[in-house]
Amino acid sequence: MNEQLPFISETSTLPLLSSMCRVRRGENFRVHGKTVSRPMLCLILQGEGVLILNDQIHKARAHQLFVLEKGTTIEAASRSGVTECILLSMNTVQLKQVRGEWKMISDPCLPFQWSTGPMPVRHEQQMVSRMEQLYTAYQGVQQEHFINIHTQLHELLQYISENRLEANQEKVDPALERSIMYMHRFMGEGISMDQLAKIAGLTPSSYSRSFKKAKDMSPTDYLNRLRIEEAKQQLQLDPCSIKDVAESVGYGNEYYFNRKFRQAVGISPSIYMKREQLRVATASVLGLEHNLSSLGLEAIATLNGFTDQELSENEHQHKLTLQLNKLRQSKPDLIIADTHHESYYDKLKSIAPTVFLEPVQDWKQIHSRIAELVGREKQALDHFKQLEFRTLDVGKRLQQFFDHERVTLVEVKPPMIRLQGTINHPLSHLLYTELGLQPAQIAPPEHQWVDYPAERIPVLDTDHLFIHRLSMHPASEKLLRRLKQTSSWNRSPAVLGGNVHDISSWLMMSWTPSGRHQIMDELIHIAEQHAALSHAGLIGQF
Repeated sequence: MNEQLPFISETSTLPLLSSMCRVRRGENFRVHGKTVSRPMLCLILQGEGVLILNDQIHKARAHQLFVLEKGTTIEAASRSGVTECILLSMNTVQLKQVRGEWKMISDPCLPFQWSTGPMPVRHEQQMVSRMEQLYTAYQGVQQEHFINIHTQLHELLQYISENRLEANQEKVDPALERSIMYMHRFMGEGISMDQLAKIAGLTPSSYSRSFKKAKDMSPTDYLNRLRIEEAKQQLQLDPCSIKDVAESVGYGNEYYFNRKFRQAVGISPSIYMKREQLRVATASVLGLEHNLSSLGLEAIATLNGFTDQELSENEHQHKLTLQLNKLRQSKPDLIIADTHHESYYDKLKSIAPTVFLEPVQDWKQIHSRIAELVGREKQALDHFKQLEFRTLDVGKRLQQFFDHERVTLVEVKPPMIRLQGTINHPLSHLLYTELGLQPAQIAPPEHQWVDYPAERIPVLDTDHLFIHRLSMHPASEKLLRRLKQTSSWNRSPAVLGGNVHDISSWLMMSWTPSGRHQIMDELIHIAEQHAALSHAGLIGQF
């Protein structure tokens, strides 16, 4: 069953075409804080870049459609030399039949209750063709063509509705959408699976299977997520009663609500209510204290249980004991830890409530999670926006310096030499996807990294070699000297061309906003220094 534009009911919403324009901009196209005055559709015809809608960051590409509700704030930056899009704005009116007569009032909503963001559509090319046909008709519109223009608009909206996709590229099922709308509206009441299945016109078992396939979770989990998200909003209000919040979102039992909230968020509702005033410590090998620092909050203590290969077992245990004592003495309200410290869970929990972050490769997800735990979500969103725009700018600058030359990252990590791969790490994504640098063929394309003994490392067939020494201990210096004595090193184009660059701990730094800014600073410095030497004729020209 497809959504239909309800033109003949007693209360109907009717979208009318207000205007259409085709926008074409050149290199360095930017939009700063524009606000949409009418509901709009934006179709990207060519180009790619970043589109930020109400602080939500989206990657924009050709043939992608975006929905913009009235009041949406837009920021954008182009990565391409040419950007072109069609903007379609609508005036939506509501028709009401009162005593046999139709009355018309303005309605600021989009049809079908669409919301701001990308709108994945099957058969993109057909959708693009329909939008361009409507634009052509609009350009030559005459008074007698009024009805035809709006008919084409309704057909376009209907086509988009019937072919829109879920995030997982499954076709949207309007019946499931109706049941989700019911969850949103009545989450504070008792909702049964039978009710939801009946609304969707399915048996409970079929409904559960269809829902999980479309949303990648069960209806019960989805409803719990809605309730917890609403509870989080209410817990930030003052005054606030946990018992009242539990009841308002559909959890009649306060203790059950506490358990579900802790499972979903990691901390209790009472701690969540005062999260902006918490004294926070970290237990991490990923430098989570730097995430906190980026958010304007300094960790009162840190624990790093990393096993340094150059320390004896007794030295490692002594170092760990000192850190644990300092952590205990600092009396934190909350400890944020990574999964490398799960073996210390009992010790950490005896000091303060402890949240272990899920092991994911998306640094933004980790940073957002930390920001939520300490009430700094706005700061995290600001970081993401600043980084998106700066990464675009720096990527363009680096392409001028490096052009199509190949780069490779090597870490001196006794007893092995590590070649950084091109996947499954925030640094790899930053270098090769976001900044557009070209990896050398020796960079493992299917692995996060590969370790080699110094004498067995393949020829470093790369134009630029970025080297990080894990430590300045004698073992690291000895391993680096062994590497430099190999033919693989001495035959490297990067070594022969004088393009070997010592770098900071980029692998660690790539997990934080401040660290990513520093990586880009170092890359710009390396590129500019190389360009200056090339200009002076001291090394080979690019």
